[in-house]
Amino acid sequence: MATDFTVPADQTDPVRLFAFVKRRSDLSREQFLDHWRRVHGPLIRDNPGLAERIVRYEQHAALPGDRSGWDGVAVQEFASWDDFVAMLADPAAEAMRADEAEFLDPASIAVVFTHDRVVVIDPDQKRRPVGHE
Repeated sequence: MATDFTVPADQTDPVRLFAFVKRRSDLSREQFLDHWRRVHGPLIRDNPGLAERIVRYEQHAALPGDRSGWDGVAVQEFASWDDFVAMLADPAAEAMRADEAEFLDPASIAVVFTHDRVVVIDPDQKRRPVGHE
């Protein structure tokens, strides 16, 4: 994943990273998912230099037969932009990037950063129109 990101205006807000990923062309869907879930995820979770800066990390595999062109979406939440940058600067990030090359097509990764969330449907407030508190 590239590390030359534009710094958002407010670096203190929580940041969510959505990474749309594709597997290497020589891997089956099963091989990709096995590595993502059993190697890459635990590598991040079990490494303090990475995990301590991440509030939440989710892996969402595309459904079998999905025609979007993506094999999955990773979602990482950070308490701030500075935490994201610090994670990338940690020496452990090199191991994370090296492992990405083992199962991802790095040229195809698309990343979206957000810091806001608009909930349109909430089961607890399903009868209220959008924008009404």
